[in-house]
Amino acid sequence: MRSLLRRYPDFADMRAALAGALWAIGKEGEAESQWSRVDDPRYRDFSWLRFNRRWPPRIYQALTAFLELRSLPAL
Repeated sequence: MRSLLRRYPDFADMRAALAGALWAIGKEGEAESQWSRVDDPRYRDFSWLRFNRRWPPRIYQALTAFLELRSLPAL
């Protein structure tokens, strides 16, 4: 994810996914830093994320946990 963001820094989809992944491994500060750069409000809509983004279930669950400010069980 990070290598794609180095090449395409405005790739909101990858930045939102990275925020979720970082949250899932306990790097809350880094997750919030990545999330602050996502400027597309659709990423706050759970149904849009689930049905339009077609992310793997773990990434979807990680981002929803981040948005709800709840922890996830260890991966």
